[in-house]
Amino acid sequence: MHDCRTSRPVTASLTWIDLTATDRDKVRRVLDLFKEQGTVDELGLGSLRDLFSNALFPGTSVLHTRLRYVLFIPWIYQQIESWGGGWDVAEWSRKLEVRLIDALAESDDAAGVIGIDAREKLARMSSSAYWALLVRWGIFVPGRNQGWYHTLLDGLVRRQADLPRADDPGVIWEKTFTWHPHLPSAPAGFPDEASFGLALQEADFVLGRIQERCPDSLLLWLAQEGHSELAGVLWDEPLAMDAPEAIAETVELARRFSLHVEGAPLLYNLLLAELRNKLDEGERDEEWMAHFRAALGDWAARESEEPSFDSDALWRFLALSGGRLRHRQQQFVNTWSQFLTDRGPHAVADSRALRDLIHRREIQLKGNRARVINQGRLLDWSGQTGVGRMEFRWPNVRRMLIDLHKGLGR
Repeated sequence: MHDCRTSRPVTASLTWIDLTATDRDKVRRVLDLFKEQGTVDELGLGSLRDLFSNALFPGTSVLHTRLRYVLFIPWIYQQIESWGGGWDVAEWSRKLEVRLIDALAESDDAAGVIGIDAREKLARMSSSAYWALLVRWGIFVPGRNQGWYHTLLDGLVRRQADLPRADDPGVIWEKTFTWHPHLPSAPAGFPDEASFGLALQEADFVLGRIQERCPDSLLLWLAQEGHSELAGVLWDEPLAMDAPEAIAETVELARRFSLHVEGAPLLYNLLLAELRNKLDEGERDEEWMAHFRAALGDWAARESEEPSFDSDALWRFLALSGGRLRHRQQQFVNTWSQFLTDRGPHAVADSRALRDLIHRREIQLKGNRARVINQGRLLDWSGQTGVGRMEFRWPNVRRMLIDLHKGLGR
């Protein structure tokens, strides 16, 4: 392993003009929303999807790939902290993260390596992608954003200089830690030698963080009771459906909501195919029209087997979760739900009333950029926009839970 401190680093050259560190983090969180499945969110349902995702799996994101990143990132910064003050933290954390990418790419299990293709050209580093989780799970003790940490690291290092490492889990320190005092130590050779496999001590630590910081969540239930053979679809996982009552109610409401509104983007895309077909009468749109009618038929068959959706339960959940009630969003969902109750899901594909509802909704959200009135954007339509059932980050969470359970020996 080579010593990366061969020369004094230069002042960081990357700047966001007129933005504070807090502002930059806010911008990144907004941009992250566009990584979510279906967040090409023409109908404004993404905030409800995210509300469920955050309740079920606190701290997680669709940017997350493997669990050991929650240790990799603190270890990188602990290494920089150990050098003392005076270093360009952003520059050197980036260099260490690139070395980590190289090491993981050469490991036996390279699935989920962030930046494996871009390497040193990677725009969004893993530390940025995971920072909110490190805060939410209490691994980064100050609970502040990454820009704040980079800016104030010198002062934090000086303040930490006299702090011993905690051995008693009952000790509460009056001075400030940057990283949780019981964070396992980085293995020898890190970051030039690394893999995604968690040691038992590491897995126990992560489980402890989830237990303390994510109570009454499906994440905690599956972390405690789960195993390394979790189902690929959340609704097919028996443990998710057998969770304690309060959690199970949220799981069931999320399941029911995801199926109930799955038809809305299908009808939206059918409407776009019909509108574009009137403009150019191309065979491609006739094929899309047939495709989305068939998809709506399949969805209607599944939706018709369910009891009527309880939209009041959705709004109660939103209120209890601290979500913001958007009147037009509520009106859209309630109108959709009432139509399905009155007419049934099989009537959706030919409904003029629901076409008008979707037409108005996109204009409310996007104004003159709405495809239903903007011919340029309509002609550029790819053929599928925002379709697919909401997954609430399950593919990402499942992979991380499997890593946890393998580390725990389950």
